[in-house]
Amino acid sequence: MKKIALLFVMASAMILATACANTPSATPAPVQPAATEAPVEPKITDVVPETANGTQVDITLADNTIEASLTAFQVGVPYTFVITNTGPHAHNFNISTPVAVAGSLKDALATALLAVDQDQLGAGDSVTVDYTFPVSAAGTDLEFSCLIRRHYDDGMFLPITVTE
Repeated sequence: MKKIALLFVMASAMILATACANTPSATPAPVQPAATEAPVEPKITDVVPETANGTQVDITLADNTIEASLTAFQVGVPYTFVITNTGPHAHNFNISTPVAVAGSLKDALATALLAVDQDQLGAGDSVTVDYTFPVSAAGTDLEFSCLIRRHYDDGMFLPITVTE
């Protein structure tokens, strides 16, 4: 009798284990695209956010680098520059003639179309500036730059173009 009871318990355990193993999962697996389909992601250069005041241009300043979401501009179009300093040092931001053309850092700063002082762009700071390029900017040599001597000398500038 003990053997029959033991067989009955073992058979019940196996049936229960089999039933639990065949229970569907409560969370369905996510549907994956076919291996031949590549995901389509927008390119940053294809997406230019519009703001209430114009086209938004994101500028990132770090040590010895300037990155911009846009480097080609048109005269008369309003732009909103969102300038963010991600580096550990203060920077300034300028739209100016290259130093090689202006003659010196001081001359480039004196003739800058737009200048944001380093007091406004400390480490981690962000500044938003609305600006529209004048007709006189079309076709001239211009760049985004940090006109602090060591920063500029280490390559903290980015050429831009302005057209009518």
